[in-house]
Amino acid sequence: MFAAKRGFHSTVNAAARTRFTKPKPKPPKRENVRPPTQKTHHDADLKVTAPIPPAAANLKCPDDHPLWQFFSDKKFLRTPDELDTLSRPWSIPELRRKSFNDLHSLWYACLKEQNILMREIHLVRFQFDGQTEGYDELNEKIRTTMWRIRHVLSERDWAFRNASKEFESEKEAFVQKFEKEFLEAPANEDEEAFESLQRFQLAVYGISEYIDENKVDRTFVDGLKAIATLKLKKFSPRNEEIKLFLEESNNEIVDAGESFLLYTSDNTLEGVLEACKAVRELRESGSSVSRYDEIETVAEYVNKLAQAQLAKAAEAEVKLQEEDAKTNANVL
Repeated sequence: MFAAKRGFHSTVNAAARTRFTKPKPKPPKRENVRPPTQKTHHDADLKVTAPIPPAAANLKCPDDHPLWQFFSDKKFLRTPDELDTLSRPWSIPELRRKSFNDLHSLWYACLKEQNILMREIHLVRFQFDGQTEGYDELNEKIRTTMWRIRHVLSERDWAFRNASKEFESEKEAFVQKFEKEFLEAPANEDEEAFESLQRFQLAVYGISEYIDENKVDRTFVDGLKAIATLKLKKFSPRNEEIKLFLEESNNEIVDAGESFLLYTSDNTLEGVLEACKAVRELRESGSSVSRYDEIETVAEYVNKLAQAQLAKAAEAEVKLQEEDAKTNANVL
């Protein structure tokens, strides 16, 4: 047996303390400390006034505050006489003649008015214990219009789906017919032919002429290859170098990078010829895009081209402003 030594709890803790764990000593008590008074911190004429009760008159809201959209003409509450009781819901035949953007705008206009009515109905019903017949009637008209907008959009969606299914069975024949007409169009009709090509690429491949509006997916990439091949076939009978380039490519462009260069080239013989030379340089350097990386690579190309176009447009705007400033200075 060994002799065990035990100590009090405070003794053990004190023995375990180091210079890092010991508490700091309390500061010495100060003498001649003057207690705080009204004169030491404020002016002698300080007076306590009655609190200002909250009221609408005490608040200032900017005219462009977004919450004003929940008020009609910035009124707290419209009276039943101020409501639009003469209007009627939009009919389905009228809505069918509207574009998607118009229907989109009309939907949000109705939604905004519906939010205003919901606030007013809540106030009249629960705060003023009033009747809400006029508000409910107007709200029902708006609700009917919104229901009919959804009905028209549903019709268009089903029509698009049915047309897409029917088009899939006839797509190959349609593409062959268009290619034949496009390639056989004479040189003096190039402008009309390429305008039809823009409509064709949007309808078949979803490729918009505005590069920043496109969604890059497999259909988009395949469309670039098809359009690039069409442009080569269009100008190959007019130039031996383009014809030789097309033969070297086995009459088809399969690389995404090459197709992007040819697609973005000018729709002229000189533009396509310049693009062919650039593609030759890529092939000589061994640069190509793997099929597994096509979508990501083409998306990067599209973003860079869109940024370049925006920068070019900004530079043109600045240049135009400078010219206008010079013209105004000369006039003055």
